[in-house]
Amino acid sequence: MDLRRLFWKIMPEHTYSVREAAHYLGIHRCTIYAYISHSERPLPFSRTADNLRLRFLGEDLILFKKTGFPKKGRKRKNSGR
Repeated sequence: MDLRRLFWKIMPEHTYSVREAAHYLGIHRCTIYAYISHSERPLPFSRTADNLRLRFLGEDLILFKKTGFPKKGRKRKNSGR
């Protein structure tokens, strides 16, 4: 049993890094960046005071996980077949 998983819980009022958000959502860090720029349902985030790092509010992560992840993949044109 992984003890880190046993004690891992997101607090709604705290902010989390990209790595922590990816760990909580069970996805790769690169997927976090894809969800940030998703056209229909982007993952909300804020920047730190130095404007370099991204931070995610715990309640946004909880809501994003509860409502389900947006569809990924390549958009295909309707070829009429």
